Amino acid sequence: MKRWVQACLFVLVLLSALLPVAGMAEPVRRALLVGVSNYPEASVGDLQLAGPKNDVALLIDTLPLLGIRPENTTILADGLEEAGASRKADGLPTRKAILDGLAQLAQTSNAGDFALIYLSGHGSRQPDLNPGKRAVPKPDGLDQTFLPIDIGQWDDGIASVENALLDFELGQAINRIRAKKAHVWVIVDACHSGTMTRSTGDGVAKQVPMDRLKIPAAALAKARAAAAARGAQSPARTRSLGGEGAVTSFLSDSDTKQADGAPGYVAFFAAYPDQPALQEGLPRGIGAEGKKPRSVMTWYLIQALRAGQAQSYRDLAAQILAGYEGFGKSPVPMFEGDLGAPLPGASRGERRYLARRMGETLSIDAGAMDGFSSGTIVSLSAAEAPDTLLGHASMASVALAKSTLLPVEREGKTTAIADYPADATLLARVIDKAIPLAFTVGLPANAGSTAGEQAVEAALKRFASETNTTFAFVAQPAPADVYLVLADDRLWFLPPDAPWIRDGREKTPSVSLQGLADDSAAQRLVGRHLARLAKTRNLIRLAGSMGPAPLKDKLSIEGFVLPDDRASPAGARAPDDRACRKVSPQVPGDATPLPATGLAMPHIRHCDQVYFRLANTGQMPIDITPLYIDGEGNTSYHGPHTGIRLEPNTPATVVALNLRSFDPAKGVPEAIGAERLLFIAVEVQGRQAIPADFKYLADAQTTRSLVGGPNALRDVLDAAAFSGPKTRSMVSAPQIGGAAGIFEYRWRVVAPAEAQ
Repeated sequence: MKRWVQACLFVLVLLSALLPVAGMAEPVRRALLVGVSNYPEASVGDLQLAGPKNDVALLIDTLPLLGIRPENTTILADGLEEAGASRKADGLPTRKAILDGLAQLAQTSNAGDFALIYLSGHGSRQPDLNPGKRAVPKPDGLDQTFLPIDIGQWDDGIASVENALLDFELGQAINRIRAKKAHVWVIVDACHSGTMTRSTGDGVAKQVPMDRLKIPAAALAKARAAAAARGAQSPARTRSLGGEGAVTSFLSDSDTKQADGAPGYVAFFAAYPDQPALQEGLPRGIGAEGKKPRSVMTWYLIQALRAGQAQSYRDLAAQILAGYEGFGKSPVPMFEGDLGAPLPGASRGERRYLARRMGETLSIDAGAMDGFSSGTIVSLSAAEAPDTLLGHASMASVALAKSTLLPVEREGKTTAIADYPADATLLARVIDKAIPLAFTVGLPANAGSTAGEQAVEAALKRFASETNTTFAFVAQPAPADVYLVLADDRLWFLPPDAPWIRDGREKTPSVSLQGLADDSAAQRLVGRHLARLAKTRNLIRLAGSMGPAPLKDKLSIEGFVLPDDRASPAGARAPDDRACRKVSPQVPGDATPLPATGLAMPHIRHCDQVYFRLANTGQMPIDITPLYIDGEGNTSYHGPHTGIRLEPNTPATVVALNLRSFDPAKGVPEAIGAERLLFIAVEVQGRQAIPADFKYLADAQTTRSLVGGPNALRDVLDAAAFSGPKTRSMVSAPQIGGAAGIFEYRWRVVAPAEAQ
């Protein structure tokens, strides 16, 4: 099926803390932006790209937020005029021009300077026939490559693809800049895995398969055999929780290794190397104007930078993650390094936006690019009196970087457009940021052939014709939260960012339609499953919007994992067909710490145990609801039936889970893929006897809550989980009745390699 992208774009950020040097000139911030869109057909055929020129165009306008001046920026890109960029390119992105640009950065950099390197285009891989060039050869025997605009094909004489830019070469260039004690931020927006494309008109895989570059099978076999021999000579002592991504990222640790005293780095990747990354028509939720093919990581990165709220790379990573709502086979970014390092351009204070009244129209210079959607509430004041409130308005029509405003009543103050001065500059401050809660469903593009499939078809037509506040139905290939396919007498639920897989452990979630011939029964079945997926997706959206910030200094959560590498018994039906050990009431001493909340996705296997140690470091009691979201979008509660209340200055509470990829009792595999654990935390005001408890959000419940928790937070959760408004304010409401936050942990449950 051609509608599903399996792209891999890798975004890598490297930066160290700024070191002030006495007696030296003011540090300089420089940038090299590279975007390759139109490749030679002789090399890549019809695998052209539309996104890189749009990515670079957005970054050009974002650089001032990082303190990078136009005269210190070099742009190597094609097609910028088609993207409406605000300046022209300095040249084409050839291999020589890119290497020269990197060399120029190293030559001009001094201690304390900052260099941004951005590469967007096709990526690929090739056999590493000279592993001695690295201190630590790649374990898979493959070089990762970025493809310049003059890319050729495999040349036996040089044992490489002609004009390919190797990961090792990029690493050397980075090291030369870091050797000058400058600070480097590298963004590599290219792909080196995945072969599927999705023919939506605005999304393609940012990857060129090795066979398209005429790489001989014999060279691949030779490189892989050598890598396997090296691995056999020095096997790993322990299993890496990071999975393949821990050792095969675009730039390995050895590529960027520096001597003591050289600046450190932070790495952001758009997806794990064995998972697809995304390029989509963005922004969502607006008309064709302004929507263009863009790289998802770059889009959310720009949104986070424009918001101006990130003080560190950890903050930036969390804001980027909020845009990734997928589960199961969906890709997610990965982050490594010194995430606490300060972000260039940070500490700008509260962001205020320009607004104005022109005739009978009130508008604001902010929109989807800033992460806003209709329903967001702003306060308005005159530019000459920024602290004097004139009134409030709601974003009504949201475009890429501009929105129309409608006055709203708030805090007892009512205004009309005529109350605001005409042709005058106003300042707008975001009060409540709305998040869309509508769940968009892509209707099947194929006709049903069995009785069950035809019954589902009829049920979907009725759904689409009804007025519904939860579901919105669109024809494929329009953007949607889930796409439906009728095949094999089953209804398949395809994420927008993953391929359709019909067999094996990685198969796409589906439900059997055998024996289903009644339209009413079909409508109940479809409604139940769509409601489940909508609830899951909106809870993830809510978690991304709220985050842990209100309680991050009052609630300590430490995560640990205890791997289980036992072999399954003889006669097992699968390599992971075995019973799991009982979890301990305390964190085992040999458990390995998990990365910080939400910023990494370790690989978890069957019977691995995950532990969380929760402690209240504040002054008020905190109630906790742990909700687990598995790889098929099911939500379940993982806590005692009495709920969890953490009193201040008391021993920590432990929440433990046994994670499984196989059900020995039923003899069948279980859901795998990206999974999450959400801790909904509420600070208790007063001394209410019953803990705030949101376990009714688990799948067994299909109705709204009647008791428990602060009313405002409960209402917001209900709107996200059940039929409710298509947008909801997510900023101020949860604060009413006690501070609230959602702490999110992620991992990827994987099946044994021999079972995949």
